[in-house]
Amino acid sequence: MQLTPLGCILSRRCSAASTKAAASCGKSFAGLGVCVRLERKNLWRHFSVDTDAVGGGRPSGERLRIAVVGGGAAGLSTALHLAPLVTAGLIGGPIDVFEAGERQSSSIGVGIWSTALYAFRDSKDVESHQIVFDDMFRKGTLSEKVGFRSPSGDWLAESNLAGDKTPDFLFLRESDMLGALRKGIDHEVQRGRVVVHSGPSGRIDSIAEDSPEPWSAPLLVRSDGPENNPPEPTERDYHLIVAADGMNSVLRKTYGGHVAKRRRRFLGTGAMGNESDGLLDLPGDGTTEDRWDVRTHSEATNIQDRHYHVFRGNSTVTRDEVEGLENAFQTWGESCNMRFATVPMEFPLPGGKTREMHTWFITIDDESISSEADPERRKEKLLGAFADWHDPIRQLVGATPAAEISMERAVAHVHSCEPVVNFRRVVEQMRGVPFPSGSRGPVVQFVGDAFMTVDPILAQGFTIGMEGAAALAESLERCLRQDLGGATGPPLGQGSGGRLAFSPRLVRKELLDRHDRRMDRLICLLRSSELVQALGQPTKGSLSGWISRWLVRPAMRLAPGFAKTPFFNRVMEYSLGLHTGGQNK
Repeated sequence: MQLTPLGCILSRRCSAASTKAAASCGKSFAGLGVCVRLERKNLWRHFSVDTDAVGGGRPSGERLRIAVVGGGAAGLSTALHLAPLVTAGLIGGPIDVFEAGERQSSSIGVGIWSTALYAFRDSKDVESHQIVFDDMFRKGTLSEKVGFRSPSGDWLAESNLAGDKTPDFLFLRESDMLGALRKGIDHEVQRGRVVVHSGPSGRIDSIAEDSPEPWSAPLLVRSDGPENNPPEPTERDYHLIVAADGMNSVLRKTYGGHVAKRRRRFLGTGAMGNESDGLLDLPGDGTTEDRWDVRTHSEATNIQDRHYHVFRGNSTVTRDEVEGLENAFQTWGESCNMRFATVPMEFPLPGGKTREMHTWFITIDDESISSEADPERRKEKLLGAFADWHDPIRQLVGATPAAEISMERAVAHVHSCEPVVNFRRVVEQMRGVPFPSGSRGPVVQFVGDAFMTVDPILAQGFTIGMEGAAALAESLERCLRQDLGGATGPPLGQGSGGRLAFSPRLVRKELLDRHDRRMDRLICLLRSSELVQALGQPTKGSLSGWISRWLVRPAMRLAPGFAKTPFFNRVMEYSLGLHTGGQNK
């Protein structure tokens, strides 16, 4: 049996006036991480109190408590990567995951680059991580070659993804990907390191803005009763709240984008513009200029229309029935944001058999198609728009049931959101009322689509979200291990004399530094997206479309394969941030 602390595996109810008294409640469990439930002023709070300090181990006091809002790929990955830190005694367990409802996953294929899975693969001693990694690879297909074609069918170039130095591209059904993550979460729930709150108890409305605690606050859960009922606070309050609730994140819309002018950073893409960094509360920082403006906040959290729709489907045709399906390929259009791509996929069936399918994607800006409500007529119009494109495009789309073809408008955030590290100042600027005296509030960290929803043209949304989850856990581990010497925080309650087992200022500094390091990865993806948009998916009548059709593509046809393949491999690697040193740090 493993004897390392498991966070709040053990719990004890304690009526005490302070965290100091709560800590004494748990001394009989010396050497273990004990979760003490403290009742103060009729409000239940849960503390993760470490009582090992007497034995010369970790510093005594409250350990970092974390909530993850969102049960998608980014949220589940975040909880999985943080779970080992509970066992290590670095954070207070359990990690609370709040999901508003069961995510309706699709059977349509999605791609994940192996950079998102390295952290799972390399955690050999973490059972849940191996469950996720093994299950995804068992149910997915690796794509080793991707071809680039013109609408007439001629081959422009090829990218070779095979090789030890090249990241793998795993393709699997979205339902299988999320299913693998849920299997890992179920394992952590059984071990007591994660608790999942779903349904009514997982519908987060906001963060308690009147919390008297110096460095934490509870979340507010939407009431299940009449609409005018106020939201209820969660039982626990949290030092770190991870917003992983997607593109339409409630926490991003409310608290993201409130900035102090720390510096202006030119990112080199129109999608990002000039990045302004968030509020600081760090010792010795005298360079910030507080500002609050409704228009600025709206711009910072705004969603941008990318002016095309994405159609996706799984085709049942096989390689034996149709030629040209041996490898993945994408066909670059010449106007109207038109582009086609397909990726082969095999997944296991009961009895040891496998099934072959081909997931295809179409992008186009045509209101006559997107406004058609009838699926059959929409499919006919889609086939008509690509009638003069090469085979096997029509065969793939034609074999897909119309009702199973999904359609989504392509949108992206205008800006990324950096951590909110001074919740108090944000609320005071936003509400125009003073925050409780002596309270700074929690950190709000954005991950996945809540951090920034990117243009779907390179299909790296899941990848960058899962990478970000691993990077967050790595940063926290680095910071908290550095803190093992005995960090001390201010009192946890007025006059309580309580202690924290971590430095809240050091955590804030590390998360801001992490944000800066991750920006290099994001910039590479945004620049690559703009390049592919210009060359492979041009708008009607655009100069970039003319250049791509009459200059770039003829040059690509003439260039030898030994020169083109390394170039396209390099572009792919650049989009993943592999040549910046910032992709997974």
